[in-house]
Amino acid sequence: MRPHLALAGLAAGLAATTVSAESLAQPKDNALERQAASYIQFREDVAALEAMPFNNAEVTREAHRRLAAHDSAALSSGWVAYAALVAADQPGFAEALEKELDKKPNKRKGELGGIDGLMSAVAQDPAYLRKLPGADDAVKAVLAMTVQDGARITELGEAYKTQAYALQKTSWGKAKISPSQTRLDEAATYGRSRGAPAAPVLVRAENNGVLAPALASARGQWAADWGAGADEGKMTEKNAEVVIDRILNLAARYSTNSLNPKIVEVYAQNTKSERCLSMAKLTLDQCIAATRTPYEEAFCLGEHGLKDVATCTGWVAGAGSS
Repeated sequence: MRPHLALAGLAAGLAATTVSAESLAQPKDNALERQAASYIQFREDVAALEAMPFNNAEVTREAHRRLAAHDSAALSSGWVAYAALVAADQPGFAEALEKELDKKPNKRKGELGGIDGLMSAVAQDPAYLRKLPGADDAVKAVLAMTVQDGARITELGEAYKTQAYALQKTSWGKAKISPSQTRLDEAATYGRSRGAPAAPVLVRAENNGVLAPALASARGQWAADWGAGADEGKMTEKNAEVVIDRILNLAARYSTNSLNPKIVEVYAQNTKSERCLSMAKLTLDQCIAATRTPYEEAFCLGEHGLKDVATCTGWVAGAGSS
């Protein structure tokens, strides 16, 4: 596997945001991070599988357990939530929000000021945030993350499919394994017992009342450049704008510290991705049900456990269709 950029440490994260310790803030609620953790857990599984050499039948067993453990709705909404954190981390978008918060109410015109005025404008026009100066930077960052994540996931999927052919030349790759229903049940049990993924403690930087998650300071697989090395991406479907507007809405509420779990539940939605991921999970189960050997499992996992997932999330940035 190709090497990937190491995550920046805490000191580097603080330096990048050019803030002092006095300007760090704790959130009223970390609902967005908690939701995003479902997507980051999938990243973590991909990274773990990248590091596992193909030298015994337990490799495909472990891959099946991990990849089948993800709930389609949680994975889809987790991607939206993480995309919102990426958007909130962009200085240009944060600056635009600062200017919005500085607006004073106008009683004569019936206009609200500050965060109330901003949310009122968004309620009247869901695309309002996308039109702000600096919003382009946030959208570009989200699209780049989406395409680049998809490229890394797809790369691993292709590697599994390549191994599927190579394993046919090995004795263990062609050996019979436990019945497919036993393996499906085992994967389902693993998924139920895994528990909810843990949310990180991000170093939130505050500037003039606007918060940024400082993703570069997070440990593990939370860095926005996790899949660095692919194209930037672009919106090619009208429906993508709807998803982006939801992402920016969450990002704006996060940055103004006005989030709660209900808002995250309402806006962290991507119906097309969720349906696509549900179909991918069903197809993976059907494919596994027909397998008898590790090499057959490897093909199913590469095609449906990895590549299909990349397509299901990547459509927002024009990376394939579903």
